[in-house]
Amino acid sequence: MDLRTLFLAQTALLVTVAVTLWLARSSADQANGLRTWTWGIAAQGLSYSLLAGAGHLPALLSGGLANALGALSVAFLFVAIRQFLGRAWRWQPLLLMGLAVTAVGVAFGGRYVGATIFNGFAYGVLQLLNAWVLWRDRRVASPRGPLSGQGGLARVQTLVALAHLLMGLVLPLRALLLALGADQADYLDLSKGWQEPVFVFSFVYLVICSLGFLLMCKMRAEQEVRELALSDGLTGLANRRALDEDMGRALGLARQSGQSFAVLMLDIDHFKAFNDQHGHRAGDAALRQFSLCLQAELKAGRAYRYGGEEFTLLLPEMGTEQALAMAERLRFAIASSASPVPAVPGVRSASIGVAVWQTGDDADRLFGRADRALYRAKTLGRNRVELQL
Repeated sequence: MDLRTLFLAQTALLVTVAVTLWLARSSADQANGLRTWTWGIAAQGLSYSLLAGAGHLPALLSGGLANALGALSVAFLFVAIRQFLGRAWRWQPLLLMGLAVTAVGVAFGGRYVGATIFNGFAYGVLQLLNAWVLWRDRRVASPRGPLSGQGGLARVQTLVALAHLLMGLVLPLRALLLALGADQADYLDLSKGWQEPVFVFSFVYLVICSLGFLLMCKMRAEQEVRELALSDGLTGLANRRALDEDMGRALGLARQSGQSFAVLMLDIDHFKAFNDQHGHRAGDAALRQFSLCLQAELKAGRAYRYGGEEFTLLLPEMGTEQALAMAERLRFAIASSASPVPAVPGVRSASIGVAVWQTGDDADRLFGRADRALYRAKTLGRNRVELQL
């Protein structure tokens, strides 16, 4: 295997990807770590170009500068992963690592095996830390709820974590074998035998991690766009489009298992008068506060803004008695300010209509019963719960 050619191929790959990412950069790249990742793979590509010139370039370049760029790359990629995951990081250990790697590269000069041994242990630790944080922070479902499952993102993140884990094991093992004298030749000029798979794996590793990180950023952005499309901009609750999607899933599950679920429709009492008296800004604040109250009291299920001052709750695996008890608890919390969320002046009560899924129900029939129950609750004096069978 011609290792110089492999290093130059890695340079071409990484620099091309870095230039493409730089041309396509946006302000979002700062928050998700993609800008930092771009700098990292660019530094890595330049490092490989200097390593490919070992024996032909001055040792200060192919040893010292190449090691400095390699350390800079590893540090950038380490930071980028934490930026993507929203985790903190400290620059002091990374700076010390970079200075140590550079100093060792300069000290060994053209004796590349010595620098390789030191770098193997230093980089291996960071690779294992990357693998750990990627594995620990992967998500199968969105923390905001089932607006958009993150199974695909979790799978890609797991693959990238596995690549870092393998590299974190391979680098120290290779360094240990070199330290034990398994191969003390200039591995850039001579065939290495057992080391060749290591170099091939390093190329595959770069492809997996770079492509994987791009996919992670892309899938995260798609999820955020989807969540915006399925969220109510004022209250932050899910909107009617999300309700329709979740209702379809709930109906399918109920028809398969026979397990009932409940729909609650809530309407803030006298909200129009409150809005007219205090203005729309106060009305918007009341709706946001009311939404917080619903979320604080809701132990299972999901809340939606149905429209105006009307809200809907979807309560899975809940029968009639449980649904009525839940509705009464919500009504009491709103009317008595028993919720941990502070009450909004002027919003004193809500009327609630309850309907429970029965065999043969579709979405229109179930919503229709809940709506009729809500209408009866308001007709009978408001601040009450009604059930429509």
